[in-house]
Amino acid sequence: MKRAVMLAIPAILAVIVFVPIGNRILYWSLFVLMFILVYAFHIMEDVVPMKDITAQLGTDDFFSLKCGYVKIINGQKAELQKGVMVIYAQTVLFYVRAKASGGARLVQSIPAETIDTYTLCKVDGYHQGVTFTLNGGDEVHFTQRRFRDVEADMRTALGWPEEEKVQPSGD
Repeated sequence: MKRAVMLAIPAILAVIVFVPIGNRILYWSLFVLMFILVYAFHIMEDVVPMKDITAQLGTDDFFSLKCGYVKIINGQKAELQKGVMVIYAQTVLFYVRAKASGGARLVQSIPAETIDTYTLCKVDGYHQGVTFTLNGGDEVHFTQRRFRDVEADMRTALGWPEEEKVQPSGD
């Protein structure tokens, strides 16, 4: 299904560009059809159904954030996977869409006790996010601009205490 949608999008674009269509209704309906197919492809490729994650975990009491998982290949090339980061039972889990018809597939699982530190920073050349530094020195990168806004909730879900705010001394 996903392959058919992926092939139909450029085919419709080619018809719009190269075939002279005198009927305006047909012409503009091809644009509408193309945008519907682009949206359908986005759903089939990137959207992870929360009901499937809830079914796998057996509860809906967890921290979740739609984000991207940045995988650095050979220290140079960054590959981005879109999905959902879930923190449940003090474990960071990353789910992607399992197949075009739905489902959630676990890609990454990191227990909180293996995380040494985290940094809110640029995770690659383009994206803001969080970098978890593991005990062995490995790094795991997740990208989402909202990490700064949900940092306190993320720390709570990981079972870490709130960071103390340093008050300026009045000396």
